[in-house]
Amino acid sequence: MSSSSSSAPILHLTSSIQIHAPLDAVWSALTDTTTWPEWNRFVPAVTIREQPSPSPRLPNTTPTPTPAPATSPPTDSSQEPPAAAGAAAAAAATLRNGTRMTFHVNMHPAAASTAPQSLRRVDNHVGLLVTECFPPASSSPGEGGDASTTATTSTDTVTTATATAPVTPPTRRARITWANDTTFQGRVMAALLSAERVHELVEREVVDDSSANTRVVTEVTNWEVQDGYLAYVVKWMFGARLEENFRCWVEDLKGFVEGQPTMA
Repeated sequence: MSSSSSSAPILHLTSSIQIHAPLDAVWSALTDTTTWPEWNRFVPAVTIREQPSPSPRLPNTTPTPTPAPATSPPTDSSQEPPAAAGAAAAAAATLRNGTRMTFHVNMHPAAASTAPQSLRRVDNHVGLLVTECFPPASSSPGEGGDASTTATTSTDTVTTATATAPVTPPTRRARITWANDTTFQGRVMAALLSAERVHELVEREVVDDSSANTRVVTEVTNWEVQDGYLAYVVKWMFGARLEENFRCWVEDLKGFVEGQPTMA
């Protein structure tokens, strides 16, 4: 299912926020899943089940993942530089095109004051596949539309922050999309429920009215569409809660990124 389908989706959720930080800082927090337990109360834990094999491909095509071998030759970890080991671990936990992952979802994130507290409660496990990934360096200006206008096209929009400064043309964009993983054990049949979620990031330069200085901000908009017979059930039973959870997601992301020492 695609969010660009001609028929309106059964369930459409969206939230948006403006983060006072460069695009690269926001993108790093969003795609580096090792940071999620520190800030993400909605999805406080992620299991990366499979990463795609590195190969030169277009950013909007899904590469064929190469499963890790069942056994690996013994290695002497003491000979591996700590920096190299850390970089390898970070790469293994970073979302990219073709990543297969399991979200461990807390459906009541607002009840936890911090992301670590939300780890105590996991209500659901969702298998997902990253189907599209445009990092800041490779994102196309013509892809995905303007995040600020996209968020206002839906009647279900949940806007958590708006810019007070005049809107300027975007300087850079980034986008990542994930959808149901059809290989995930225990998945619901696509005919019953299919979902796709998009994160659109737009970096802008705005003028501060009080100081007349120019600063860089990143507008984050994320939306999800669901279709299938079970989407009616999800909308009826969990629609309002999911809207609240989407709002928590972007608020937590904003708080984490703006709270980094480099942003002070």
